[in-house]
Amino acid sequence: MTTPEAPVPWRWPRVTGRWAALTGAFFLANALWRGAMVNFDLQGSGANVPWPEPYVWELTSGLVVWALLPLIQAVVLNASWGQVRWGRFLGLHLTGGVLFWLLHVAGLWGLRVLIYRAAGWGDYHYGDLIPRILGEGGKDLFSFGILAAVLHAVVLRQARQARELALSRLETELKEARLQALAAQLDPHFLFNALNTLSAVIYEDVPKADSLICDLGLMLRDNLEADGPTWTLQRELDHLGHYLAFVRARFGDRVRVELAVEARLGSTPVPRFALQRLVENALKHNEGEAGRPLAIQVSARAERGAAHLFVTDDGVGFPEREAPGLGLENLRRSLNLLHGGRATLSVGNRREGGAAVELILPLEGGNA
Repeated sequence: MTTPEAPVPWRWPRVTGRWAALTGAFFLANALWRGAMVNFDLQGSGANVPWPEPYVWELTSGLVVWALLPLIQAVVLNASWGQVRWGRFLGLHLTGGVLFWLLHVAGLWGLRVLIYRAAGWGDYHYGDLIPRILGEGGKDLFSFGILAAVLHAVVLRQARQARELALSRLETELKEARLQALAAQLDPHFLFNALNTLSAVIYEDVPKADSLICDLGLMLRDNLEADGPTWTLQRELDHLGHYLAFVRARFGDRVRVELAVEARLGSTPVPRFALQRLVENALKHNEGEAGRPLAIQVSARAERGAAHLFVTDDGVGFPEREAPGLGLENLRRSLNLLHGGRATLSVGNRREGGAAVELILPLEGGNA
């Protein structure tokens, strides 16, 4: 047993003031042009017809067609090309075409009768009614078809634009979700080391332990906030400062971190936790060098319409032929999602020894 199809709700056209003005201007110009052509034709054939009358004929016809546009719109909306079955499509279009024909004839005839009487031209003679109505029918059905085809094209274009907009929004939402997932990956090793550091400090230096707990709380808050995949460089530096508090507490003088950031770049959007993860990556690559001091420099400068962010160290450098770590790979994916090919992440070893990571971000507005 087949389930009956649900009835399709009727859609009424929405006529805006702008649409009415544009279409009204078009039909007015067309009617004036047609009135002039009829006048020239009558003069050429020697007919004795006052010149205003052809303009009245064409203006009244154009006015009625303009008023009947919502009827054609309703037919197109409720029997869109390729969206309904052929029976509904043909039935509504034939019904709409006949209604358009009859209403157009009745409308123009009634308006002309009123105008002729108001202008003192006497009675309006439409001619032999049946032949004139049939003659108008051919023209009206053709006009209905042309106007319906134009409106079908408009509706199809609007539907395509709506689909493209919906797809764009979906892609944006998916991109945001992927970026949030990448940004939310807090390294569990950091938490383990942070808790061990707190455990070692809490009995020796209570004020310092209290400060570290505050730093840890602020870092966790930053990770839990859902403010988007980016924040300003200044917020990234603030977050990095909380992270460095644990680095200093854990390693003491064995790790020295220097910051050299141009102040004007403070409002530049950067991927969340980008610098913190690069510093964390530098520490991981030098974990085996326990007795050797490590100097890390974080710098940022504006150059040629881009922000150049650097994290360098004087450690052992990147091992040759080693695949990028998870942190660097996640950062590269985030850059690709945010900026496509306009942002780059490059890694390498310095000539004087140690590793270097450069992050290039496009600058928008007046930060360059």
